[in-house]
Amino acid sequence: MNIELITKLASKPQLYEKGNSVMWTDPYISKQLLELHINPNHDIASRSHEKIKNLAEWILGNTGKERMNILDLGCGPGLYAELLAQKGHSVTAIDFSESSIQYAISQAKEKQLKIEYMVQNYLDMNFEGQFDLVMLIYLDFCALLPDERDKVLEKIYKALKKGGLFICDVVNEKNLDKKIIAQSWEVQKTGFWKNTPYIALANGHHYPEAKVLANHHIVIGEKEEVSTYIFWNHYYKKEELVPILKQKGFTDIKTYENVLPDSDCWNGENVTFYRSKKE
Repeated sequence: MNIELITKLASKPQLYEKGNSVMWTDPYISKQLLELHINPNHDIASRSHEKIKNLAEWILGNTGKERMNILDLGCGPGLYAELLAQKGHSVTAIDFSESSIQYAISQAKEKQLKIEYMVQNYLDMNFEGQFDLVMLIYLDFCALLPDERDKVLEKIYKALKKGGLFICDVVNEKNLDKKIIAQSWEVQKTGFWKNTPYIALANGHHYPEAKVLANHHIVIGEKEEVSTYIFWNHYYKKEELVPILKQKGFTDIKTYENVLPDSDCWNGENVTFYRSKKE
């Protein structure tokens, strides 16, 4: 095993450095993620089903509209999309993971729900004036790099009808020390990262100048092949994000805290919801 190489790979990444592997499109890992998504009892890949149900009700209650055309970005296996469709709304849902979308399609067919699912990176979407509500939920907004964030906001604004709403949730600056993952390692015969033996190293980093956290994972397989994954997670103060939304044309911006129960550093007071409008 090349310890020198591993030491180099495990060092603190440069700001916005990319890993050499993509978790969402990996055939094996994407199936592990799907299992986590549809587990109703935890918040690992999706929020618990009870939280999702309550949050869907909260989102609809903050629109003041009925029978909407809704765009759900980063929809995963369709947990929100199904609830919204059951309420009579027309739903289009996009996700990068083919495994999640195929599962969502099968569930919609089984439950006789009319939902348009698309396998797509929402950075590449191209809608215009079609939706009453666009939602980007479970901190997806925070994972976007600054240029990606600006691009997505422009595309969301374009996708909305006049008077349409955009709702998202973001990590705020509270309890940052608890949001940085601790250094750890594990050895598995089979597990989340691979169905063959592997060693996985993990570490968290803070880049206060960019207001972003990084979760850094290095996975070494039995043939000493190395996969690296770096997940960036921005945090925002209201006085920073509101001007960004205004710059992209959004108005009537409202913020909400403690929408979620206060169970850990990714819930309760640690997450701020934003609702903004296209005039």
